[in-house]
Amino acid sequence: MTSARTVPVRGEPTSDAKLLARISEGDIASLGFLYDRYAAALVRYASRFDRSDAEDVVQTVFMRVLRIAQSYRPEAQSARPWLFAITARVLQERSRAVRRFGRAMFHLANDPKKAAGSGAEARHDLERGLARLPRTKSIVLLLNEVEGFSCDEIAAMLEIPIGTVWTRLHHARRELRRYYHEEDDHDSR
Repeated sequence: MTSARTVPVRGEPTSDAKLLARISEGDIASLGFLYDRYAAALVRYASRFDRSDAEDVVQTVFMRVLRIAQSYRPEAQSARPWLFAITARVLQERSRAVRRFGRAMFHLANDPKKAAGSGAEARHDLERGLARLPRTKSIVLLLNEVEGFSCDEIAAMLEIPIGTVWTRLHHARRELRRYYHEEDDHDSR
């Protein structure tokens, strides 16, 4: 019979590093605590690419965490960037496997340019704009603009040079501006 692992008591603050150390030792209950802490944000992020598969993506992420928990750097204050990086990789892998670009969904209600249209129309318009971007650019754009990660954090998460992050972000914004400018020109005719 195996001995029971220690798990944090509800309300006891437990660092991400401690949870991941416990997970690397086989403590599945700690995986549950980490899941409770971050799953909603990861599902929200993944749903911007493919709403129908977002929960599957996050399940894949946490199954991967079970295998690679020992690779987490305990000096990091939060596992959030590490988990978002894993999620980004899973999304990229799924995209290559099924050869499709996921749809991005996020709230545009406060965008005065799109306020005249319905929220559904605005989201559809945004989806069309993001679908025109290569996945590498859309991932960087969403991590920065929607999830609030800095360029340094994104570079570390995606394991790419910071200059590449800046370039992708610059080009993604420029391509979206060009797309919306073309759409405005088309609508005004």
